Amino acid sequence: MENIVIVGTSTTADNIYHFVKKYSLFNILGFAVNSAYKEVEYFKGKPVFEIERLESVIDKQRDYLFIAIQWNNLNADRRDVYIELKNKGYKFANIVSPYAIVHGSLLGDNCWISDFACIEPNAKVYNNVFVKSCALIGDHSIVDDHCFIGAKSTIGGGARIGKQSFIGLGAIVFDEVQIGIKCIVGAATSIKRNLPDFSVYKTSSSFFVTKIYSEEVIESKLQFRKNIR
Repeated sequence: MENIVIVGTSTTADNIYHFVKKYSLFNILGFAVNSAYKEVEYFKGKPVFEIERLESVIDKQRDYLFIAIQWNNLNADRRDVYIELKNKGYKFANIVSPYAIVHGSLLGDNCWISDFACIEPNAKVYNNVFVKSCALIGDHSIVDDHCFIGAKSTIGGGARIGKQSFIGLGAIVFDEVQIGIKCIVGAATSIKRNLPDFSVYKTSSSFFVTKIYSEEVIESKLQFRKNIR
């Protein structure tokens, strides 16, 4: 089994640790953080290494890293660490659930493809992309570097998600829609038109109206059909 060091000691690193361990994907050597952020010597029972000294701990040619940072600062935190360590010659693993369906091409590294995610035929996923549980990447679509695709979101066929963009929980990007660079598509939104670079598309709670009924009346508000006698 190949060795891996998980970069980070956050809740995301905790999740990756349990994910890798549950599915026996890699042998986890430990965790790594910058010396300025090192607060503990061990995390999840594994040693915490300093990134500045990591080269003396692992074999760059043989062992892997995985950067366990989610969407902080629109994925910029994960991007910056990825680029820094890539430039130093480290290798990165892809963390792919055995329950994910990957018919398309996973062309990058440091990607997390979570449980029951589906990447359809001829779709392309590039570097440092997180695709969370039950997300769908449609056929012939493209997800560029450093993106985050939220759980249960849907990317339609032929769509493109620009670099470093964020797609929220349960969002729907329709077929052929082009999402620009560094865009935010909010949770539970549906987007049918192209989105230019550096855009935010979301719903607002002010658009919704809440009405409160009596206990007797509320049951009448959800009927398949009224009784016919």
